[in-house]
Amino acid sequence: MRDRRPQTTGDLLEETGLNNIQQRAIALSQLNTAVKQHVNCAEHCRVSNYRQGILIIETESAAWSMRLNYERHTLMMKLREKLLPKLQDIEIKVNPSLAAVHKQRQEKIPDIIQKPITEVAAQHLLATAASAPEKVKKRLERLALLAQKQKR
Repeated sequence: MRDRRPQTTGDLLEETGLNNIQQRAIALSQLNTAVKQHVNCAEHCRVSNYRQGILIIETESAAWSMRLNYERHTLMMKLREKLLPKLQDIEIKVNPSLAAVHKQRQEKIPDIIQKPITEVAAQHLLATAASAPEKVKKRLERLALLAQKQKR
């Protein structure tokens, strides 16, 4: 017969195996930060798994994969000394979705950067508009109004 008494959250996590998953995720995160300290292309790669003595690192392109392959031997030596004494090999895989994540993190620079119009420039625009044809005059006056809007 089942025990219907209330259980603590810790007991539930242990029974379902979520505790093991959480500990593994924390360990991989720590391993990821340790690897990124020793690699020159840290923002273009991440640790995806560690099993049976093999560290699996994902890169965003084949070019970064090749670059990481050049650093593989020194990285293995550093990790064996400090963190993973049982490390046998490093496997590098290309994951193009990392490039999309990397692009989203960067702030997008606007294509057109509007520089402020000074009062002096606005006065020159109005002076030019006084002797310009009607169509050009309206446009120059609208540009001169931008200086007043930017003051606010």
